[in-house]
Amino acid sequence: MFNPLDHKGIPLESQIRNWRELNVEPIDPEAVDPYTRCRIITMNGIEVEAINFQHQFARNCPDQEVRRQLAYVRYVESQQQRVVNWLLPGVASVLETTLGYEQVAVDLTAWVARHEPDPYLKQAYEFGVLEDFDHLYRYANLYEMVERRKAEKIVDGLTEVMPGRPTVQEHRHPFDEVRTP
Repeated sequence: MFNPLDHKGIPLESQIRNWRELNVEPIDPEAVDPYTRCRIITMNGIEVEAINFQHQFARNCPDQEVRRQLAYVRYVESQQQRVVNWLLPGVASVLETTLGYEQVAVDLTAWVARHEPDPYLKQAYEFGVLEDFDHLYRYANLYEMVERRKAEKIVDGLTEVMPGRPTVQEHRHPFDEVRTP
């Protein structure tokens, strides 16, 4: 009988959750710290990327034994991603969720830029932060127009919501997006 183990030697079958275990209590969007929301969004992105990698790996791996073990790991990790994703409340509007994602983009890209030793990459990340700020501002404006609420409540003043560049200056030629590999 095929019995795959995780990195600690625990059978993966014991890690498969039932629906009650997957049904987690989502965060309260009115009471949660904005960085808790950011951590959930970041972790969800990491989990989704892992699932995408494993999917591609399984499609290109000729070893059936490895593919069987990977099938178990993929199943368990998809459950883990689902739990993380379900921590975000379904009551949040699309714009509220988008503002959370933009806050993650601003803060995470700014952190990477601050710690990047290569001057070329640092400049690229800093430019990315400007783009993320532009997006945050535009979504904040839309949020205020559509839902009549301030985005500062969602980001709790931890990420600055400020006017961006005029839209006519934001658009660039696709060649401007080409970076040195």
